[in-house]
Amino acid sequence: MTDFQTGLMISVIGLLVTFTALGIFIGIIVLLKKLFPVKAKKTDTEVAIISEPAEAIPQTEDDSENIAAAVAAVTYLRSRRAGQLGAALLSGPGPFRTSR
Repeated sequence: MTDFQTGLMISVIGLLVTFTALGIFIGIIVLLKKLFPVKAKKTDTEVAIISEPAEAIPQTEDDSENIAAAVAAVTYLRSRRAGQLGAALLSGPGPFRTSR
C-alpha cells in the first residue's frame, strides 16, 4: 500500500469511529427522553389565577408580615433577573478588569 492509500484508510476508519460514537450518543439521548418525558407546561387557567391581583391585607399594628412579604417579593424578582446571561455582557467590564 502506498502512503496515499494508508492515509485514506486511516481517514475512513476515523470517520467511521466518529459517526458511530455520535450515533450511540443520539441513541442514548432518545432513550433518556423516553425514560424521562418533559413535564407539561402550565395551562392558561393556572396563569390566569396567578396573574389576578391579590386582595388587600387589613392593616395591623405589627408589620412583620408585610415586611416578610416585601422581602420575599424582592428575593423573587432578583432571582428572576439573575437568569439573564446577556445582561453581564451588556454592562461592560467590571471593576476588577478596569482596576489594573
